Amino acid sequence: MRTVIIGASRLALASVELFLEAGHEVVVIEKQQKVIEEIDELYDCSFFCGDGAKPSVLEEVDPSSTDLLLCLSDDDTSNVLAAVVAKSMEFNRVLLRLEQRELVPICEQLELEHVIVPSERIARELLSFAEGEREHPE
Repeated sequence: MRTVIIGASRLALASVELFLEAGHEVVVIEKQQKVIEEIDELYDCSFFCGDGAKPSVLEEVDPSSTDLLLCLSDDDTSNVLAAVVAKSMEFNRVLLRLEQRELVPICEQLELEHVIVPSERIARELLSFAEGEREHPE
Protein backbone atom coordinates (compact mmCIF):
# COMPACT_ATOMS: atom_id res chain seq x y z
CA MET A 1 0.00 0.00 0.00
CA ARG A 2 1.28 3.47 -0.89
CA THR A 3 0.66 6.24 1.64
CA VAL A 4 1.48 9.92 1.18
CA ILE A 5 1.76 12.03 4.33
CA ILE A 6 1.67 15.82 4.23
CA GLY A 7 3.69 17.47 6.99
CA ALA A 8 6.40 16.42 9.39
CA SER A 9 4.52 17.03 12.63
CA ARG A 10 4.95 14.69 15.60
CA LEU A 11 1.78 12.87 14.57
CA ALA A 12 2.99 12.64 10.97
CA LEU A 13 6.37 11.18 11.96
CA ALA A 14 4.78 8.71 14.39
CA SER A 15 2.51 7.67 11.51
CA VAL A 16 5.50 7.30 9.18
CA GLU A 17 7.07 4.85 11.65
CA LEU A 18 3.92 2.76 12.02
CA PHE A 19 3.12 2.68 8.32
CA LEU A 20 6.69 1.67 7.45
CA GLU A 21 6.58 -1.10 10.08
CA ALA A 22 3.33 -2.31 8.48
CA GLY A 23 5.08 -2.55 5.12
CA HIS A 24 3.65 0.53 3.43
CA GLU A 25 5.52 2.55 0.86
CA VAL A 26 5.57 6.04 2.41
CA VAL A 27 6.13 9.44 0.81
CA VAL A 28 6.35 12.55 3.01
CA ILE A 29 5.63 16.01 1.63
CA GLU A 30 7.15 18.78 3.77
CA LYS A 31 7.41 22.52 3.05
CA GLN A 32 10.76 23.07 4.74
CA GLN A 33 13.87 21.57 3.18
CA LYS A 34 15.71 22.02 6.49
CA VAL A 35 13.21 19.73 8.24
CA ILE A 36 13.61 17.11 5.53
CA GLU A 37 17.38 17.22 5.93
CA GLU A 38 17.01 16.69 9.70
CA ILE A 39 14.80 13.60 9.40
CA ASP A 40 15.86 12.09 6.08
CA GLU A 41 18.32 9.63 7.64
CA LEU A 42 15.81 8.47 10.27
CA TYR A 43 13.17 7.00 7.96
CA ASP A 44 13.31 4.60 5.03
CA CYS A 45 10.88 6.55 2.87
CA SER A 46 10.77 9.18 0.16
CA PHE A 47 10.65 12.89 0.91
CA PHE A 48 9.34 15.63 -1.33
CA CYS A 49 9.87 19.32 -0.55
CA GLY A 50 6.83 21.42 -1.36
CA ASP A 51 3.46 22.73 -0.24
CA GLY A 52 1.09 19.77 -0.02
CA ALA A 53 -1.89 22.05 -0.63
CA LYS A 54 -0.72 22.92 -4.15
CA PRO A 55 -2.05 20.85 -7.05
CA SER A 56 1.34 20.86 -8.78
CA VAL A 57 2.98 19.31 -5.71
CA LEU A 58 0.26 16.69 -5.25
CA GLU A 59 0.48 15.80 -8.93
CA GLU A 60 4.18 15.00 -8.41
CA VAL A 61 3.32 12.21 -5.95
CA ASP A 62 0.97 10.55 -8.48
CA PRO A 63 -2.59 10.50 -7.11
CA SER A 64 -3.57 7.44 -9.15
CA SER A 65 -0.94 5.26 -7.46
CA THR A 66 -1.61 6.55 -3.94
CA ASP A 67 -3.89 4.46 -1.73
CA LEU A 68 -4.10 6.93 1.15
CA LEU A 69 -3.27 10.61 1.62
CA LEU A 70 -2.88 11.82 5.21
CA CYS A 71 -2.94 15.61 5.78
CA LEU A 72 -1.11 15.77 9.12
CA SER A 73 0.65 19.12 9.25
CA ASP A 74 0.37 21.29 12.36
CA ASP A 75 -1.74 23.82 10.44
CA ASP A 76 -5.49 23.20 10.20
CA THR A 77 -5.94 25.58 7.28
CA SER A 78 -3.25 23.84 5.26
CA ASN A 79 -4.73 20.44 6.07
CA VAL A 80 -8.23 21.44 4.97
CA LEU A 81 -6.97 23.04 1.77
CA ALA A 82 -4.74 20.05 0.98
CA ALA A 83 -7.68 17.68 1.50
CA VAL A 84 -9.97 19.75 -0.75
CA VAL A 85 -7.33 19.89 -3.48
CA ALA A 86 -6.58 16.17 -3.12
CA LYS A 87 -10.25 15.30 -3.36
CA SER A 88 -10.55 17.31 -6.57
CA MET A 89 -7.58 15.35 -7.95
CA GLU A 90 -9.28 12.04 -7.17
CA PHE A 91 -6.91 10.66 -4.58
CA ASN A 92 -8.35 7.31 -3.48
CA ARG A 93 -8.75 8.11 0.25
CA VAL A 94 -7.96 11.32 2.13
CA LEU A 95 -7.82 11.86 5.89
CA LEU A 96 -7.08 15.15 7.58
CA ARG A 97 -6.12 16.12 11.09
CA LEU A 98 -7.67 19.12 12.83
CA GLU A 99 -6.91 20.75 16.16
CA GLN A 100 -9.89 23.11 15.98
CA ARG A 101 -13.06 21.10 16.51
CA GLU A 102 -15.14 23.98 15.15
CA LEU A 103 -13.84 23.26 11.64
CA VAL A 104 -15.37 19.77 11.54
CA PRO A 105 -18.83 20.96 10.33
CA ILE A 106 -17.14 22.93 7.54
CA CYS A 107 -15.25 19.80 6.51
CA GLU A 108 -18.53 17.91 6.46
CA GLN A 109 -20.05 20.57 4.17
CA LEU A 110 -17.02 20.19 1.90
CA GLU A 111 -17.67 16.42 1.90
CA LEU A 112 -14.35 15.66 3.58
CA GLU A 113 -15.46 12.44 5.24
CA HIS A 114 -12.34 11.39 7.11
CA VAL A 115 -11.44 13.95 9.78
CA ILE A 116 -9.63 13.26 13.03
CA VAL A 117 -9.31 15.62 15.99
CA PRO A 118 -6.52 14.01 18.07
CA SER A 119 -7.28 15.85 21.32
CA GLU A 120 -10.91 14.74 21.13
CA ARG A 121 -9.93 11.15 20.34
CA ILE A 122 -7.56 11.08 23.34
CA ALA A 123 -10.19 12.64 25.61
CA ARG A 124 -12.67 9.89 24.61
CA GLU A 125 -10.05 7.23 25.40
CA LEU A 126 -9.46 8.79 28.82
CA LEU A 127 -13.19 8.92 29.57
CA SER A 128 -13.56 5.31 28.51
CA PHE A 129 -10.70 4.36 30.84
CA ALA A 130 -12.13 6.45 33.71
CA GLU A 131 -15.52 4.79 33.38
CA GLY A 132 -13.98 1.33 33.48
CA GLU A 133 -14.72 0.43 29.87
CA ARG A 134 -11.03 -0.27 29.29
CA GLU A 135 -8.31 -1.70 31.50
CA HIS A 136 -5.84 0.85 30.17
CA PRO A 137 -5.98 3.70 27.64
CA GLU A 138 -4.87 2.81 24.11
